[in-house]
Amino acid sequence: MRRLPGPMDQGHGSMATKAELEAELEKLRKRNATLEAQAEKEAGSEDSPEGTKSSNEIRQLLEDHGIDLSQVQSLGHDVVEEFGRLQKDYPITALLIAFSLGYVVGRAQG
Repeated sequence: MRRLPGPMDQGHGSMATKAELEAELEKLRKRNATLEAQAEKEAGSEDSPEGTKSSNEIRQLLEDHGIDLSQVQSLGHDVVEEFGRLQKDYPITALLIAFSLGYVVGRAQG
């Protein structure tokens, strides 16, 4: 993130005058108003990003590929229960699995 010049950046560490601070404050307020207007404009023009799908679209895709959503949900429940048991019995193993999964997902995303 870029650092904005502040009152201490003028000269050799001397204090800025009240007029200088008020001028800088006014510039920041104008910049803030401009950025807010741009953000509102972008938010209004972009209803839904192209990469996102609604839950109905996801369900339809699963059905098209022959995947039963209830089976997926029960499998997810079983995995959570199994991981909870694994965490109690083998905490270090569970920690390594969680770290490895996070690493793989992080590498896959970018």
